Amino acid sequence: MADRRQWHLDKSVSVAHIITTVAMVVSALWFLAGQDRRISNLELNYAHLKAARVEDQDRAERKFDELKTDLRTINAKLDRLIETKPGGY
Repeated sequence: MADRRQWHLDKSVSVAHIITTVAMVVSALWFLAGQDRRISNLELNYAHLKAARVEDQDRAERKFDELKTDLRTINAKLDRLIETKPGGY
């Protein structure tokens, strides 16, 4: 007579195990598909942010160029004012 308390393997596979395994595989694939969609959305957002950054940088450079032009104009006016003022400080 065999002792039933020993560890043993059952050769049969239950329907519940098959259904559980299929459900796990389907949910894993669904999760990976969602990850792919999120990654593509992030790539798209990154492209938009990069384009906006380039536009902002161009705008800042134009403003800086305008500021330099204004400062040169102010400097020229100050030079003329100093030259025309009697006593010439």
